[in-house]
Amino acid sequence: MSKIYIFGIGGTGARVIRSLTMLLASGVQLGNDFDRVIPVMIDPDKSNGDLTRTVTLLKTYKSIHDQLKFGKYSKSEFFRTAIDDQNTNFKMQVADVADKDFQTYIKYLNLDHRNKALVSLLFSKKNLEAHMNVGFKGNPNMGSVVLNNFSTDSENDLGAILESFQPGDRIFIISSIFGGTGAAGFPLLLKTLRQAQSSQLPSASFVANAPIGAITVLPYFGVMHDEESEINMDSFMSKAKAALSYYRDNLHTDALYYISDKLTMNYENHEGDSAQRNKAHFVEMVAALSVIDFCQSNIQHDGNKVYKEFGINENKQTLTIRNLADSTKALIQKPLISMFVFEKFYHDHLADTWNHAWAKDFSYADNGKMEASVLTHDFFVKLTKFLKDFECEWLREMEDNNRSFRPFNLDASDDQLFTSIDGFEPKKAGILSKLTGRNLNGFGAIDNAVADVSNELHKKLPMYDYFMDVHWQAIQKVLKNKFGI
Repeated sequence: MSKIYIFGIGGTGARVIRSLTMLLASGVQLGNDFDRVIPVMIDPDKSNGDLTRTVTLLKTYKSIHDQLKFGKYSKSEFFRTAIDDQNTNFKMQVADVADKDFQTYIKYLNLDHRNKALVSLLFSKKNLEAHMNVGFKGNPNMGSVVLNNFSTDSENDLGAILESFQPGDRIFIISSIFGGTGAAGFPLLLKTLRQAQSSQLPSASFVANAPIGAITVLPYFGVMHDEESEINMDSFMSKAKAALSYYRDNLHTDALYYISDKLTMNYENHEGDSAQRNKAHFVEMVAALSVIDFCQSNIQHDGNKVYKEFGINENKQTLTIRNLADSTKALIQKPLISMFVFEKFYHDHLADTWNHAWAKDFSYADNGKMEASVLTHDFFVKLTKFLKDFECEWLREMEDNNRSFRPFNLDASDDQLFTSIDGFEPKKAGILSKLTGRNLNGFGAIDNAVADVSNELHKKLPMYDYFMDVHWQAIQKVLKNKFGI
């Protein structure tokens, strides 16, 4: 099996990786050839709120996955894909810009008169005096200088990350085109990777000739006007056009994805640091799907370039699963519904089930009895946190954004559980279903399915795998019975 190395540049890169993490947790699969994701975020703004939130989520996912065995009897697809940090803490430092302004970084004061004059033509006084501890504040001309420091030599961060690169592995780059960090970092990173063969890296030839895909995220949100801020949304489109013109002639990707949206929300104008923590957005979820598409497509590094865009069936301000194209629905509807149902069951009903047979009849030598006290185990602490983030942050933030993505009624009660999935109508119960109790609604239907699948399963799986599998299999039975999926 192969690995996919994902480089997320800037705030947009971090947010797209966050959405990808949620999709993988739900059970969206990379494809038959890939079983491991290596996400690496590149951002000089070390305290960026989007960056730190994504790093925390990735660590939580990794801890959950690593405590599961996924043996031959396990069918659960929750958290199945491995995420590896390659001992990087999911971040890569390109240049040390902490507590430095741009002119100090480029040693402007040491230049002779003629070179100072040239630099002054290229960079404004505001650029030269700008501190870079929160990034490049929408200035790709600054970013292109600072980020021109990638290296695949084995002693550098990028070289260490790619040291175990093997034939069959792929690379994917995520960046926005209308800011500073992403627009500048993408072409520079790509150039470095394509020229890796000139480095001392043992895997250099594999890297240089690997299939490389990327998504360029065009404007999909705005920022409020602020006289004190260097970020001005009026320049977003002109920056995007200028970058696209350069990309057309100078990028050597094997697959390039584009996405944008005209329906936008204006966020508060934060230049960086912990305050830059944007709401999750539908565009970011779709951008994450480009990684899945790249892994599932037969793309080679053979000189043939593939270009892809994304479309929806209905252009509405609030989207649900039914508004998506058939290929998108086939990819995400079952995993997202499964995770939504599991999250609702876990937070709203699990406490009432510890005295049911699936739990009370079983115990494990290493972990003790299957009872409420196991929720203090590190595995369940992490799982509880992740599921809360899935609903209370990711899904709700996408619902509250513009364009809105609202696949579920997140406030549905127990008896509304299966009518809260927009675009899906539960099947009417037949006579046999009524006689056998298969027409149960809400959590009762899941309880009934858990009882069906638990009898032999506990003998085949360790405790944590058993917990995940018994609920995953039960939810699949219910979804097939209720919706035929």
